[in-house]
Amino acid sequence: MKKTLQSLLATLAVAASLNAAAAEGDYTIELVIFDQNVPGAGALPFDRTASEDALQIDQGRGLSSYNGQPLTQLEALPASKLTLGNEAARLRRQGYQVLWHGGWFQNVSTGSNPSVRLVTADGRVEGVVRVDRGRFLHLRPDLLLSHQSAVETAVPQYRFQQSRRMRSEKLHYLDHPHFGILAIINPVDS
Repeated sequence: MKKTLQSLLATLAVAASLNAAAAEGDYTIELVIFDQNVPGAGALPFDRTASEDALQIDQGRGLSSYNGQPLTQLEALPASKLTLGNEAARLRRQGYQVLWHGGWFQNVSTGSNPSVRLVTADGRVEGVVRVDRGRFLHLRPDLLLSHQSAVETAVPQYRFQQSRRMRSEKLHYLDHPHFGILAIINPVDS
C-alpha cells in the first residue's frame, strides 16, 4: 500500500511539473496590421518569380475559430480577449486603414514552432507569422501586402519580412515603408 501511494505521488508530481512546463510557454499573440497613410520610399515591389527566398505561405497553419472553451493551440482569440482595440481605433481616427486586427493562443516552445497563416478578407495581406522562443521571444512576419484589392491585376505587392526580438507584455511597432504592425505577446497565467 505504501509503495502504491509513493508511486501515485511520484506520478502526480511528474504530471504537475509537465503541466507547469507546458503552461510556461503559453502566450496570446495579437497583431494590428495597417496601411501607411503615405507610403515611404525604399521598398521595391516584390517579384515572386525573381526571389530566391520563397514565401512560406503554404507552410502556415490557419487559425481555428474560438469555440467558447479554454483556448487551444492556434485558436483565434475572441474579440473580448483582444487588448489593442484602442490602438486600432486611434489608427483609424488618424486616417490609417487597419487591414487586420486579431490574435491567437499558442504554446511557444524552444525549437520549431508552427507558422500562422494570415489572409485578410479583401486579400490585401497574405502570408505567415511565426513566434519562436529561445533566450527571447521572436516575432517573424513574412507577409505580402498590396495597396489595392488582390482581385485587381498588376497590383504591386510589397514583402514585409522581419525578425523582431520581443519582450512579453510590451507593445512593439514593426515598420515598413508601406505598412506597419503593432504587436503584443502576453503570457497566459496558469
